[in-house]
Amino acid sequence: MLTRSLLRTFVPGLSDDPTPEERGAVGRLEAWVSVGINTVLAAVKGWLGMVAGSIALVADAVHSLSDVATSIVVLFGFKIAGKPADKEHPFGHGRAEYVATLIIAVMLGVVGFEFIKSAVGRIAMPLPINAGGGVLAVIGLTIVIKFWLGAFSQTLGRAINSGMLKADAWHHKSDAISSGLVLVAVAGSAWGYPVLDGAGGIAVGLYMMATGYKLAKAVIDPLLGAPPAPELVKQIRDICRGEPRVYDAHDIVVHNYGQYQFFGLHVEVDNQLSAAEAHDVAESVASRLKAALGAYATVHIDPLDHDSDAVQQVAARLDDLLEQSETFAGYHDLRVVNTPEHRAILLDIDVEAPDQKGKRQATRKWLKKELRQSFPDSEINIELSPLHAYH
Repeated sequence: MLTRSLLRTFVPGLSDDPTPEERGAVGRLEAWVSVGINTVLAAVKGWLGMVAGSIALVADAVHSLSDVATSIVVLFGFKIAGKPADKEHPFGHGRAEYVATLIIAVMLGVVGFEFIKSAVGRIAMPLPINAGGGVLAVIGLTIVIKFWLGAFSQTLGRAINSGMLKADAWHHKSDAISSGLVLVAVAGSAWGYPVLDGAGGIAVGLYMMATGYKLAKAVIDPLLGAPPAPELVKQIRDICRGEPRVYDAHDIVVHNYGQYQFFGLHVEVDNQLSAAEAHDVAESVASRLKAALGAYATVHIDPLDHDSDAVQQVAARLDDLLEQSETFAGYHDLRVVNTPEHRAILLDIDVEAPDQKGKRQATRKWLKKELRQSFPDSEINIELSPLHAYH
């Protein structure tokens, strides 16, 4: 209820497909709410930790303070990501979200490691904890507040599909869980087991480091160039085949820049189409992808003669070979040259062995041998689809 009220107040009329301005407004809302709440929580936890003499509680206070820093990173991340494309960054600044998320992850890991070192010293020399029911009640209240803040950030992250806000949500939830560990540690120490304070500090540090690792792993792949989800590739092909003059699509390349996507792909059409008609097909496919997925597409036309008897004979043989091989996954751009001077079969193939270069080449060699046996009078020219292209 409170989350919806805040959204209606500060981002009225948020659309299902948020604009860059709406994304920025939602990001700033999450960041400023986080900064305000975490500043108060850090001050309260820090004061209670010093009064009670608990390193676990002081560690938890610094954890909350790190949330303030990460929320500031979120602010700057959305500010940069919302900038339009320019000469130096022609694809926009959307990947700033990934960089900001990585910064949050690194900060979590560093802070967690430092507290583990301090907590080990507290285990070696445990000190008594002076914490009454009031201190424990306040810690319990901070847990409730942090869980709400985590849910708040998660909801906003889903609303605009932001990995950065989802990462910040995990940060808030990790703070709530670490506060739960602190509650157990402080209560146990106050009841005569002071070693639990150091153990709680270690647990908090380990949890922070684990959360940082999880966040970093989630954004490193997009930064380095992770493959698109198979569902997205299938959706792209289905949209292309929705154009009546397109047989199929292949060699699909996907680039992600935050909220923006850029596609490169080949579509197969009848070779009897004129150049103007083929251009219309490319424009139609690009428009369909833009309307359905909000992506910018560069479409390459592959004119093929699907009705040729020679092409159909080769295609039938390739379909048989597809059933015989575990690595041969598909073919496209099939052409048959049949002139008095030259007979050739040309095609590109997809191989399901991306991490084993030897298998990819072995599959190509095997397929070439089989086709040469079936069509001894033809030159066989087979190209491997690159690993960054999908079918």
